[in-house]
Amino acid sequence: MLRHLSIRNIALIDQLNLEFKPGMTTLTGETGAGKSILIDAIGLILGERANMALLRNGAQSGEVTGEFTINPESQAARLIADKGLEHPDDLPDDQQTLLIRRKLSQDGRSRAWVNDRPATTALLRDLSVFLLDIHGQHQNQKLIHPAHQARVLDQFAHLETQIQQLKKTARQLSKAIEAQRLLKEQEQTRADRIALLTFQLDEIEQINPQPDEFNQLHDQLKKLSRMEQWRETLAQQINALYEDEGNAHDRIGQAVNALGQVADLDPAIEPMLEALDQAQIHVAEVSSSLMDQLSNAELDPAQLEHIQNRLDQLHQLARKHKIAPETLTDHIEALQSERAALLACEQDDQALEEQIKSLTKQYEQQAQEISEKRQKAAKRLQKALAEAIRKLGMPNAEVKISVREDSALKERFAERGINRVQILLSANVGEPPAPIDQVASGGELARLALALKTLTAGDDPIETFIFDEVDTGIGGATADIVGAHLRMLGEKRQVLCVTHVPQVAAHGQHQWRISKRQMGSNTVTSVQPLDKDSRIEELARMLGGRTITNETRAHARQMLEHPTQAE
Repeated sequence: MLRHLSIRNIALIDQLNLEFKPGMTTLTGETGAGKSILIDAIGLILGERANMALLRNGAQSGEVTGEFTINPESQAARLIADKGLEHPDDLPDDQQTLLIRRKLSQDGRSRAWVNDRPATTALLRDLSVFLLDIHGQHQNQKLIHPAHQARVLDQFAHLETQIQQLKKTARQLSKAIEAQRLLKEQEQTRADRIALLTFQLDEIEQINPQPDEFNQLHDQLKKLSRMEQWRETLAQQINALYEDEGNAHDRIGQAVNALGQVADLDPAIEPMLEALDQAQIHVAEVSSSLMDQLSNAELDPAQLEHIQNRLDQLHQLARKHKIAPETLTDHIEALQSERAALLACEQDDQALEEQIKSLTKQYEQQAQEISEKRQKAAKRLQKALAEAIRKLGMPNAEVKISVREDSALKERFAERGINRVQILLSANVGEPPAPIDQVASGGELARLALALKTLTAGDDPIETFIFDEVDTGIGGATADIVGAHLRMLGEKRQVLCVTHVPQVAAHGQHQWRISKRQMGSNTVTSVQPLDKDSRIEELARMLGGRTITNETRAHARQMLEHPTQAE
């Protein structure tokens, strides 16, 4: 509920602080006094586009602050909690404060705060759908659009939760269909790529490179190319160690013999003799091993040719694929992985097909259930709506709400279902019901809108409704009945009603007079809460114009003290 509104330097308003109460409050005053300014100011805190023309002439900045009380369990409370913008207050547990402030500056900038923390106008707009509904003459025009008529019916039928589920299914289905479409578009390209990869892998398989084969062959070739040098080195060392005259093995033997002849003269020579014996044995063993290596180290021209040919194959394959020879096995793994991924896309296509079938069936079931509930709700709503508008000065009105299945909506899996909804009206006896955009006048549209608002208010999360001259074009007994319905709506929600019609104004539980006066060289709009006597004077003015007589005052008192009750 809107609890407080503060306006500074907006249009004709210098400074204004308003305290709002529950129930129905009417705002009256002369034409041009500034009633629309209040609506524009409230629109600013609801996130509407900042019109710098609203800034008071000569002011550097203007500001509007609205204070609301909201239920902690409401959607508005959940939204500000998600944004971390809760207000620390000491209200009862079943209420929470929401403070919205909007500032306009002469430099063209607009800034907003929620609970004294910076916020975007997008957030204000998101909040507004849970806080306050401004219903003016142009809002009545929304009623002629079938999409709006469908939403009204869905609200009456309590279908929003099911529609959200249907939206989720429709979006999943659209996403799956799009994914499948992209797969189909890429199908030929994918098939061509799979064929190329298969050809390349078959060609590689014929050569069959092994892990690290290139490096190993390269090492072998290097060894074979130095084979002759290696053989000569082995032969030289065999001769030096064991074969040539004066070789190491014989000279160690000679040393052993010589030292053995004097070993009895010095005990320290004995361990030396043992070491030399071991050395002679090791030289003999090494020489034997070198001889074995030399006998096996025959140069094999066929093996050398095989290695060179194999290396040539690997080089050619690598050049063909524009890679280094040593990375062939990594390249093969990459080709195999790519082909496997492309082949898996065919399985993805099959999975998508199954998913689309499942989601289509789910969508059809959900949409059909919603359609059946709409059909039933339409019968109840058309009966209730006809009764309501008959009480609003259209005694011969007939209403029909058409709900039909549309194959085009079904084919494109429309997010709100498969129905076209249309409200048909007959205002006069003998005339068949016809679409309201073709037959309803402005006054009839206003009464239809008011009747629908009254019928659906109990299900609307919004707690505050503002009616901006929705009674234009009606008067007398009809206006009295409209006022009674607005007051009845005020028993469920907070209602603010800007009106020029005394029969409507009299139904308000509270009334404010909006006026303007000249202060020096400026014109200022002010708002005055009216007590009973002031209300009688204001209603008399609305009834009688400039000349207020005792008769008009008596009539005004009668209207105020004995308002018509809504049936």
